[in-house]
Parts: sequence; structure tokens; C-alpha cells
Amino acid sequence: MYDISLSIVTYNNRNIIRKTIESIVSHIEDKLSYVLYVIDNNSSDDTVQRVLGCTGNIILVQNKRNIGFGAAHNTILDNLDSRYHIVVNPDITIVNDVITDMYRYMEEHREIGLLTPLVKHPNGQIQYLCKRNPTITDLFIRLVFPDRFKKRQDFFTMKETGYDKPFEVEYATGCFMFFRTSVFKQLKGFDKHIFLYLEDADITRRVNQISKTIFYPYNYVIHDWQRGAHKSLKLMWINVKSAIWYFRKWRL
Repeated sequence: MYDISLSIVTYNNRNIIRKTIESIVSHIEDKLSYVLYVIDNNSSDDTVQRVLGCTGNIILVQNKRNIGFGAAHNTILDNLDSRYHIVVNPDITIVNDVITDMYRYMEEHREIGLLTPLVKHPNGQIQYLCKRNPTITDLFIRLVFPDRFKKRQDFFTMKETGYDKPFEVEYATGCFMFFRTSVFKQLKGFDKHIFLYLEDADITRRVNQISKTIFYPYNYVIHDWQRGAHKSLKLMWINVKSAIWYFRKWRL
């Protein structure tokens, strides 16, 4: 059994994937036993070739079509043999011992099923990505008016906590999710019906039915985040479809 397994889903990420992989491997090799799965959703660029050029205990999975974020992560579910499983976005960079620190924290807090770290922009500013369970109003504001209704958005993203101590989270960001593998497998991974967006809200909600999701403030990851759903009609439509499924599923 590995100490940790990790999975990254790629789709035309040639410009960033090597940096992400190298940052992970360099900070855990010789510290934790690991396996890193890279699941490619039929990229049309040379993402796969760049992954193949990386060193480390890496397993590449190539899908014949783009099956979506959650479904792609689920493709390796039955193969997981680890204490903890980390879902990582291809735009994440590891610059410190956050993975080993979170590993130790999970070992000391067996009641936690999902740990979500502090997330920062490359310039060091905090990304406020811990959220309350979403309402239709919250999602509409973030999709259509991302720079307005600050008081409402601050409440949604739990800014009153200060992001400086552990607290329970209703909706954790999908960019870096540190699962207890037994919990992730018990949930059967992500909801395959959600192609993109809100799969993280859904799985956090399910984690909290059987365990706890906790914010970890003591170390951080770098997320080169580009919010795109409000700029692209295609992504906006995907977001809307995910929201319809989510609210129907949870009868909200």
C-alpha cells in the first residue's frame, strides 16, 4: 500500500503539466511512497508527450474522448491502494512540504475524510475557495456578476473565518482535495453525471454525510487560477447544466 496516490486530469495542458508534475514529485520523493496517475482526456496537443517526458512513479491513462473531470478521476478508482488520495488540478504548483504536512495531520485526525489546504495565487494572495453549500443565487452571482455583490460573495466564501485556523467546510475546492482513500472509495468517487463544475461541491457534501471536511491553514499550494466560466458561452452552459443536475439531485 502506498502512503499516497495522486490523480491529475489533463486536457490540452501542454504549457503547465510538466511544471505541476515535477513540483509534486520533487517534494514527496524519498519522503512518502506514492503513485501519480495522469489521466488524459484525449488532448489534441502534445500534453501526453510532455507527461511521458517526466520522471517519477507515474502512470499515464489515456481516454479516447473527453469524459469530463470527475469521470476521468474515477477511471483509476478501483486501482487505488493507498492511505490517502489527492485530486490535483494541472494548474497547481507545490513549492513546500504541504503534502507531507497534510499527511501527518490526517494521521493525527482520523475523523477527517477530506482536507482542503490554503490556496494562494502565484503572487502570494489568498484564494478564498472554501464555501458554504451553494444556492442558485450564489452561483448566478459568481457566474454573471463575479465582481459585484461583495458582501454576499464574502459570506459565501467564508471570509469571516480569516482563513487562519482549521474549520469545517461545506464546499471544498476541487483544485486540491486530500481524501482519506477509504472515504473516496466508499463514495465511489465523483458523480459521473457532472461533466465539469460543482463536482467538488457534490462530493464535499457526500463526504460530510459520513465524515468531515476540514480546512488546513498551516501550509499552502499555488494555484494559477483563471476563472473562465463567465467569459465563455460554452463553459457557461456547462456550468448551468452542472448546476441543474446538482440542485435536482439534492432537491434544493
